[in-house]
Amino acid sequence: MTRAEVVVGAAVAFSFMHASHDDARRRDGTMLSRPTTTTRTNASTSSVSRARARTTMTRRHRRGGTTKTKAMDDEAKFVRDSRDEARERRLDANTGKSVADVETFVDALVSEEEESESASAVTRALNEEFGTGRGAVRVRDGRGGATKATLTHPSGAYADVYLRGGNVCSWVLASGGEVFYVPERADFKKHAPTDAGNPACFPTEADGGFASRMEWRLVETGTYASSDGTTCPFVTIELTDDDSSRAVFNHNFKLTQEISLEHNALRVKTTCANTGSSAFEYALGHKAHVAVNDSKEGDVYYVGFEDGMYLDRAAHPTKTRVRFTRDASADALAERCFKLDGRADRVYLTTNDLDTGVEVGTGCTVYAQNLSGENGAVDRAVFNPWEEDAPDSYRWFAGLGIGNFGKLRVAEPDSKSTVEIQYKVVDHAPSVGIREEFEMFEKINARNAALNRQDVDFEATDLPVDLQ
Repeated sequence: MTRAEVVVGAAVAFSFMHASHDDARRRDGTMLSRPTTTTRTNASTSSVSRARARTTMTRRHRRGGTTKTKAMDDEAKFVRDSRDEARERRLDANTGKSVADVETFVDALVSEEEESESASAVTRALNEEFGTGRGAVRVRDGRGGATKATLTHPSGAYADVYLRGGNVCSWVLASGGEVFYVPERADFKKHAPTDAGNPACFPTEADGGFASRMEWRLVETGTYASSDGTTCPFVTIELTDDDSSRAVFNHNFKLTQEISLEHNALRVKTTCANTGSSAFEYALGHKAHVAVNDSKEGDVYYVGFEDGMYLDRAAHPTKTRVRFTRDASADALAERCFKLDGRADRVYLTTNDLDTGVEVGTGCTVYAQNLSGENGAVDRAVFNPWEEDAPDSYRWFAGLGIGNFGKLRVAEPDSKSTVEIQYKVVDHAPSVGIREEFEMFEKINARNAALNRQDVDFEATDLPVDLQ
């Protein structure tokens, strides 16, 4: 392909990108439902579409241990963790029309081709087989040389799924905000970090189990049409038992994760199949490390956990304590929303399906939602090791898990069950209204107390005779 042909293709791709960004900006952020059928796209990926996907990437900037970027002129406020200059500015109406813009885009295209050529042989082979058209799904080398599948939404949002550990280690919104926290010094050599991103929990919850340390396999990639007609990418990865897993969990199983990316939501459909002849119990879920502004200095609140029961593993060094939110709360405010201000390790049992989440301190809330009803992911986990155990990272994330962590699931022989969850980002902070309401309630109580007359202690005989 000549450079002239590349330039023409680049201009067309730029125009398409601008239209996609405008469509994303018009969305109202409501939950998108997924059709029952999916479409497997062509595995070939044009260089122009790959470069278009590259322009959605961002570059990470660290200053004094926190994460900062240039401000965006729209989209929801969120923790910034940009990784590319293209993410730091919104494309204007003339994008792709000037020679300079096209030249810049061509340079990005060439850089993408060079990146593909430098990838490992395994990664190139997987990308040839599973990479989809228009760059919706690409297989690339990630941090530490680990293989990852990158899902790119037409709005510019993207997510990185690492095969070593089956962990979504990055989910970046169209605005450039990073939803999941991974430390800069995280080690990816053996597997994706188990204390960062969104690791899977199987067959235990307390230590994450072994699923987050094993190598997952790519099974399928493709796209599907959401309820508003947007083309959304998905990837399916699979894990089966082997000698190392049977050494600690002597059962035969097949675990699959179907991970899909929508405009402001990340969906994970997990299926556990018992391929052996004996039944077994297991915990199943995910423990997201949600990136926050600063849990030590800022306002990071958990919401939606009222009127329930939880297991508190941080209250005692050796024994788990059973607590009820009404009993444990010093006041009504703490029951409706509580601040992350110290070490936390709790499992909430049978919670609300859609309203449990964490405010990140910038006006946005990340919700962990159960989409499978009473047989789905009914429990939540709240965790942060705090300064004693994680002095370099505790300030920058709030742990929010979702799954079956209390009452374990049961897998009968030759059976399988599926649980679907969703992490959704919404541009509002419910704790603000809750705290304002509580402050007004306290003021009213204080005023009423001041107006109350003091009790007078006297005998009936002290009254006038006509009143006795």
